[in-house]
Amino acid sequence: MAPIPAFGRRPALRAAALLALPMAGCGKATVVEEQAYAGPRLPSPSRILVRDFAVSPADVQLDQGIRGRVEQALSAASPDDQRLAAARTAASALAEALVQALRASPDLPVERTPPDAAPMSGRSLLVTGSLLAVEEGNRTQRTMIGFGRGQARMEAEAVLHWLEPGAAPRRLAAFDGTTDSGSAPGMAASLGVGAAARRLATSAAVGGGAHGAIEGSRADDVDEARRIGTALGQKVRQFCVAQGWVAARG
Repeated sequence: MAPIPAFGRRPALRAAALLALPMAGCGKATVVEEQAYAGPRLPSPSRILVRDFAVSPADVQLDQGIRGRVEQALSAASPDDQRLAAARTAASALAEALVQALRASPDLPVERTPPDAAPMSGRSLLVTGSLLAVEEGNRTQRTMIGFGRGQARMEAEAVLHWLEPGAAPRRLAAFDGTTDSGSAPGMAASLGVGAAARRLATSAAVGGGAHGAIEGSRADDVDEARRIGTALGQKVRQFCVAQGWVAARG
């Protein structure tokens, strides 16, 4: 089987994860159709395959807040390794959420597949993609101030390919998904600056120092990636409904 074409990297929106602390806003994922399918209806595939999204450390900006910079300085991993770990965690969560969104329709089997998986028999719809941006913003500003300060964003692209034995992969459609951390007020808006600072310091102590804070940061990334994955999965499902492969919900 011929290789799937590589993705071009677009400088568009940069992204990252929402802070999972009190008073943080909950962003919603937005999906735009970048390439619409204009061909005839295709025969029903045997399965839908979802490949883990491609990632690059160059597309990641880690937390620029006070705690984030301290955590990164104390980490034994190199900056590139830290960025790669953040991207891989987000990409895995995105792919899993996309799979779960598609499995809501039992009409077609849905499988998550690694990039080096052997070709399968029969026809398949393959979902590939790239995590175009993971920008964690400034957690300190989001927690303390809010209202969009220190905003985090994430962007990913999903591409649908038609796979058929004896033929090169055919690109069918593409979608771009983005999300951000919203603009809810931070802790200072309700507690006051002094109380908010004390609560943030307590949170750091209870969290077990830098290690606990790093885990929290990755959890933020996972939440945002899941939002994009679910939204992209819904778009892929709509494509399948339009092709007559799965039943539309009532």
